[in-house]
Amino acid sequence: MINKKWIRVLPMAVVVFIVISPMAYGDLYWINLVESVSEPDFLPKNLPKQVREQMMKEFESTTETQKCYLTSYGFRTEAKDHIVIIEYDTMIMYQLNPLEKIYIKADMKAEMESMAAEMIEDSQITSTDETKKIAGYNCRKYIVTTMDTENEQWLSKEVEGYEEYKAISDKILQKNPEWEQMNMVGFSGKHGFPVKTVNNMMGTTLTTTLQKIEKRSLSKELFKVPAGYKSLETMMPMQ
Repeated sequence: MINKKWIRVLPMAVVVFIVISPMAYGDLYWINLVESVSEPDFLPKNLPKQVREQMMKEFESTTETQKCYLTSYGFRTEAKDHIVIIEYDTMIMYQLNPLEKIYIKADMKAEMESMAAEMIEDSQITSTDETKKIAGYNCRKYIVTTMDTENEQWLSKEVEGYEEYKAISDKILQKNPEWEQMNMVGFSGKHGFPVKTVNNMMGTTLTTTLQKIEKRSLSKELFKVPAGYKSLETMMPMQ
């Protein structure tokens, strides 16, 4: 069964590709509001009512706060029941379950590179004339089409910390220009900071909206797996 928590994490996990070079700027901390609405279209139509209701519990609509921490050596995003840490030296992503004190890890660079060719061939980025003020920032709407799925990205260059965000993306895109053709326009930094994104994936619509952002000094401990956590020998998303 598709893990809904993993679907929520994926859009921000893509940030890994724009934050692997050291930078001479301050650290960033921001808060997003994440709204998830699910209408899975891959479930069999002839499922018994009781079975379908049980399976649908995995896809209940939710609203939660997401905290993000960005520095030259790591990225972290956390919500109530899951944490993701990405360390740049190894390009390993750790997904933590703080309730059960367990974690799994994945080689993000290898996994994303294996997807790159197919995504590039099937991706299209369209800038629109539609503008809107979101969270106090003037934003422009971009449409990203990947694998027959359209996603919205509302980007702004007015966001505090945008220069830091863009500086790292410029360095990595110089080495990997093909990544800009994937569904990462909002995370490349070229057109602005992603103030709002609307992603559609397997019947789930995930809307992420910036609430606040600030520059602050971040502790290196934020980007380490805490003591006492047990590693699971699996590369699959935890339940």
